[in-house]
Amino acid sequence: MKRTKKTRSEPSISTSKLENDAPLWLQEQVYAPKKHRTIDLVKRSIEGLLKEGQAISLASIAAISKTIDATGQGVSESAVLNNEEARSLYEQHRTWKGPLRRSPNTTKKVRATQISTKADRDQEQARQRYLRFNKAELVDRLLAAEYAYAEQESSLGDFPKASSALTIQTTISYHRSRREGRRYLFCH
Repeated sequence: MKRTKKTRSEPSISTSKLENDAPLWLQEQVYAPKKHRTIDLVKRSIEGLLKEGQAISLASIAAISKTIDATGQGVSESAVLNNEEARSLYEQHRTWKGPLRRSPNTTKKVRATQISTKADRDQEQARQRYLRFNKAELVDRLLAAEYAYAEQESSLGDFPKASSALTIQTTISYHRSRREGRRYLFCH
């Protein structure tokens, strides 16, 4: 099989002129009327959508402009975006405002402070759940677990300290062996 050689990237040399470089007669007779037609159709489309209480988007403007336009042609979404005045009209009235910044979610903090786990829970599923948490949620969860552990220790007295330390050590050993792919035997 013959290998093909890489092609050189050549700068694109377009023979078409930009709107500003076009002759004055072309600007006056072609570009200006199209620009004003686009602006007029966008204004009328937005007014119609507002009257009907519909969402204002590029797609809805393009669709309603076809019904408003006498020729039935309407305006395309790209025409709205490429015409500065039409684009500013769209951006002022559009329903979609972009992604909202999340405020710290209090329900997740409440969930993190309520530590209730079962001894026989699926450890891999719990691990996957924790991997989906962001750093702040993990810190909240860890602080709540430390607080719950401290409360349990203080309420039970001196006897459980030795057994709880052994339980923690056993749990840590179990997870290490799972990560390394070994079977864990519950004897030390």
